[in-house]
Amino acid sequence: MKGLYILKDGDCVPYTFKGRVVLVGVPGAFTPTCTDSHLPGFADNLEDLKSLNIDKVAFFSVNDAMVMDAWNIAHGHKDIDAISDPLAVFSKSIGEDVDFGETFGIRCNRCAYLVEDNEIIKKFKDPFIQGVIEELND
Repeated sequence: MKGLYILKDGDCVPYTFKGRVVLVGVPGAFTPTCTDSHLPGFADNLEDLKSLNIDKVAFFSVNDAMVMDAWNIAHGHKDIDAISDPLAVFSKSIGEDVDFGETFGIRCNRCAYLVEDNEIIKKFKDPFIQGVIEELND
C-alpha cells in the first residue's frame, strides 16, 4: 500500500503489512481525542485483539514518521506500529482524506480497517476499540 512509512533504526522506510492487522487512521498524533482515548484504548486491549486472531495493530496519520513514533512511545505501546502517511497519499487512495483548512490542512478521517495479506478486507463502522472488538466478535 503506497504512501505509508515507519521509523526503523532512525530511517523512514516503507511500511509492510504482515498477517491480520487492524489499521487505525487518526487526524493527528498528539491531538486530544487521538491521544487521550483512541490510541490508549487499543494499547490497553492488545491481548483481547490477539485472542481474536489479530497479529498487529497499526495507527497511521498524516504526520511524519518521527512524530508518529514519538506519539506511540509516549501514549501507545511497543507492540503497536505507528506509521506515517506524510503526504496523505494513502488516505486519499482509500477516500479517508479530509481538509481541515488553514490550521490543520489535509488529514485522515478517524477510521479503522482490517487488513489481511496486504489487502483491506473490511472497514469497521466504529473506529474505536469497543466497535472494533464488537465487529471482530460477530
